[in-house]
Amino acid sequence: MRIRLTIRDWDFVHYPTVQVLEAPSGLSGLLPHIDADRGLCYLASGSVVLDRFHPEHAIVQCLDLARLELDRLLTGPVYRQNEFQSEFGANWNIGQRPLPWTVLLGSIHPDSDLASALLVGPPDERMLAISSLPEEIARWCAVRGWPAPVEAALTCWIVRSDQAPTLPQNALPGTIGEMFAWIKAWDTRAYAAIQRILGRPDYLARPHVMFLLQCRAGWFGFDMTLDASKRQVFRRKPSYMRQSLHGRGSSRSISRVAVQEIGPSFVHSRNLTYHSLQDRRITVIGCGAIGGYLAQALARLGAGTGAGQLTLIDPDRLRAENLGRHWLGYDSLFLPKAEAVQRRLQQEFPTINVMACPREANWHDDLCGDLIIDATGEEALSEALNCHRLQVDSAVRPPLLHVWIVGNGDCAQALWVDTPKFACYRCLRCNDGARTPRFPVMNHPVEQRNLGCHAFTPFAVSAPMSAAALASDLVIDWMRGDPSPRFRTRTTESADIRKLKPQNLTPLTGCPACSPR
Repeated sequence: MRIRLTIRDWDFVHYPTVQVLEAPSGLSGLLPHIDADRGLCYLASGSVVLDRFHPEHAIVQCLDLARLELDRLLTGPVYRQNEFQSEFGANWNIGQRPLPWTVLLGSIHPDSDLASALLVGPPDERMLAISSLPEEIARWCAVRGWPAPVEAALTCWIVRSDQAPTLPQNALPGTIGEMFAWIKAWDTRAYAAIQRILGRPDYLARPHVMFLLQCRAGWFGFDMTLDASKRQVFRRKPSYMRQSLHGRGSSRSISRVAVQEIGPSFVHSRNLTYHSLQDRRITVIGCGAIGGYLAQALARLGAGTGAGQLTLIDPDRLRAENLGRHWLGYDSLFLPKAEAVQRRLQQEFPTINVMACPREANWHDDLCGDLIIDATGEEALSEALNCHRLQVDSAVRPPLLHVWIVGNGDCAQALWVDTPKFACYRCLRCNDGARTPRFPVMNHPVEQRNLGCHAFTPFAVSAPMSAAALASDLVIDWMRGDPSPRFRTRTTESADIRKLKPQNLTPLTGCPACSPR
């Protein structure tokens, strides 16, 4: 088989390209790993480091891998089928010309078969956005500075399948007849759902009809233009229009549609191997240095999406002395921290449900939900939160995560408090009258400074970032099903402190907060 090997980068940061100049005899025109321009995907980007100091070895290595992939495609029909299904999105999007046009996909209600289709973007770069929530699309446009969305001249129908598409015999479908036949071959239920829709009058309201299919391989779709005169004639008899589409299906072309998901469910779960924080009610008390970085981490984990809510509580305003180690910047100066963090999160994630409470924590109203996070770093307030939580009925008592910075950023610590089996926050102090730390870490005095009548502990921005990361890891383990070890310490490499083993702490005997009385 003739190929063309092209080397554009002799540093081999980018792999040489391999183009198949002639199709393998006896095989269909569509092959996995070969795009519409006959380019062969023989090596996943970043999977192998080629030796720039021995280019002849690098080239032979590429040719060997290309030959191996072509041999698999030539001799393995099962391999071709499996690769088509596992990388269906790439095959659908770049496997054949004409290439599909791309739509943006937001939130789709699981029980809905019809979605809103709106044109978005600047006038010279219009795109189509599909969502069950038109207000979601409007928020995207507002955040991007785009004009308000405009209703598109098409109806978009959602069809679901629990099957994976099979490799077509010759090529990807290009006509209505080919599309119907292909879908029917791998999922008769999806085919039947499309036919039921074509028997309803709704789809005749606009000149275009689009079907988006959600299957085991992801989302894809197709669009077809409806004859204007037939739309009018068959408005009361849509089944006749369906017959017409089938009768002339072999000649009526369709357009493939590629789907780019941008909805919250996709954004916040794509990088996870476990459930996101969607539908959870999370409260963060303290929106200072730790709370700011932690809030944006929680948002990326899905807090405030679905039926969930992210609540931010802090009575303070952002001041100049905070900017050197806070997530926020000058654009939030003098604003209430809770409201400023809320505004920033809504700019980055316009559909997030986040509530700002610029006030002190309320013991009766705030200690509820699925998770409370104490990011204040103030020991007296943390003890108060700990004690008031223990007074909440155990049947509805949420877990409480404390996170704080030790010394001048020498380390960050976190404690997860949930069941009486493990220690509460007060268990970290001995009952010796001097409140001696139960697990001391500092080997040297902590430097303190004063600004007017206000004392503070200096530490660099890396300290709250590390603390927020530590708390995020505990939340992630909770999402996985077990927050152990509940007491964790994360140190900087140069810190002169005692090393503590991460562990589940037993309650302190005689703890004034959690011991039985």
